[in-house]
Amino acid sequence: MKRLITMLLAVCMLLSASAFAIDQHEPGFYEEQVQLAADNLQKWWEENYGEGDKVAPYEETVELSIVNYYNSNLEANMATWNEWWGETLEENRYVDAIARGLNIDLNYDWLVNSANDGYITKLRLEIAAGNIPDMFLVTSQTDLLQLADAGLIIPVEELIDTYFTSVDRDIIYSDGGMMMEMATYDGQVYGIPRSISDTDTFSYIWLRKDWMDALELEAPTTIDELTALMDAFMAADFDGNGIDDTYGMLLDSSLYYPARGLFAGFGAYPEFWVEDDGQLVWGGTQDSVKDALAYLRSLYEGGYINPEFITRDNNDALADVLNGQCGVLYAGHWVAHNLQTLNEQDPESEWICVDLPSLDGSPVRQYLNPTVRGWVAISAECEHPEAVAKIIALCTFCATSGVTDGTWWFSNDEGQTLEPFQAGVSSWDNYNTYLNLLECFETGDESVLRGKAITYWGNMSSSSEWAWMHMFGPGEYTPMVVLGRAIEEDRIEYNGFLGAQSEFMQDRWSAIADEQLLAFTRIIIGETELEEGFAAWLDTFNSMGGAQITEEVNEWYANK
Repeated sequence: MKRLITMLLAVCMLLSASAFAIDQHEPGFYEEQVQLAADNLQKWWEENYGEGDKVAPYEETVELSIVNYYNSNLEANMATWNEWWGETLEENRYVDAIARGLNIDLNYDWLVNSANDGYITKLRLEIAAGNIPDMFLVTSQTDLLQLADAGLIIPVEELIDTYFTSVDRDIIYSDGGMMMEMATYDGQVYGIPRSISDTDTFSYIWLRKDWMDALELEAPTTIDELTALMDAFMAADFDGNGIDDTYGMLLDSSLYYPARGLFAGFGAYPEFWVEDDGQLVWGGTQDSVKDALAYLRSLYEGGYINPEFITRDNNDALADVLNGQCGVLYAGHWVAHNLQTLNEQDPESEWICVDLPSLDGSPVRQYLNPTVRGWVAISAECEHPEAVAKIIALCTFCATSGVTDGTWWFSNDEGQTLEPFQAGVSSWDNYNTYLNLLECFETGDESVLRGKAITYWGNMSSSSEWAWMHMFGPGEYTPMVVLGRAIEEDRIEYNGFLGAQSEFMQDRWSAIADEQLLAFTRIIIGETELEEGFAAWLDTFNSMGGAQITEEVNEWYANK
């Protein structure tokens, strides 16, 4: 892991961001940006990586058919961009730059709203009808492998190794080849990974620092110390109303997101396949999970958890934090936006992130899943499969080089972009961006910023400054510091099973997951006793097909 991160940081040394004189809303800004991309694409790749030949334009125009999806937010934004620059979903900045810089005409066969699986449904219907574009994003692993089995798409590993730039190859392999493994059929890889940061699912513990200071308490390193901290917070009556209405920690009906880090502190991973003595075991069946459930049950019985958690989603549960009734929560780094809302109401409130407490104080390991946006598949009928490498290299250049305005080119809204195959970034993009921001904090030189760091740096001077500084700032107790230690100490694992689900597993797994959540919730609230409730869950797991699924998973694991 350390070697992987070091490699990625080395390849991310890109050019600086530059300032642009033309206001973005002016028509001339669009023309300037697109022409900058066309004029500098090959030069930039050559000067920085000696790979200008990989983005050389075709001598004769190449036409490619693709498809894509959008969401309602992007559609709304497009109405504004159309007014400013005349863009549409089909004719936009990327399509224009690809035509000018690479001599490739991209033609959209169709676009569809992604809501309610609209893209997956449309793609399946078109494939069934024999309407397969030259290149397209496949968001379902099962669909991708079925296309490979039918011989409708081509293997891509040699194409990646031969035609992709070194930067884009390292992004593709940044998860250690996990998404490549997921796209493997009969020993060959059939999809080019498009991912977002895997560490988005990393769990952090956030603590109310102003309460800790008032009580002269240190951050907990063990579960017992965490319990003592919660005891102190609940007894202090910080709101001064004389009512016992402060809770120890936040929990909601989803259970796993707000307790993922707590489970990990017990060495429990109820959402992942984990290795145990050379075999994969479903984490939700291990004794360590039972230990974590016993602790959560004790918290519930002791009034540390809001008893209404079983009917509340995470947004509802956060009300306890925003009302000053909770000073401990496990969450992602982005919860700082919610904590800023509290800080605006109560400027004295302050929060920190620390390493997760564990049973004995030892460092905690966490598991991640590859964060799959999808895979680019290439039709067996495509005459220029290498064009995908050129297109992705242009997208990387536009968003990260600093020659162009990367924020404008990335133009994302809730994960949506205008890129023809959707944006793909390193699996470690959060941490890489943080390290880039640290360079700027340390030197004061904004020219070192690249990619997302340009946008995040601007956010740190915006109305959301408090949140962004607490997520990506140079402080000692930010989530990125905690993540960095986990990376440096090699305490991050990937889900053990990354294969496609069999038909049997597809039929059963969703129901099994529902039963697990129900069983665990009943144990926590005391509706069933711990021992008998957990034993009943194990029986349910096996009777619903969990034993057979475990055999299938291990057959894949033995041959992967």
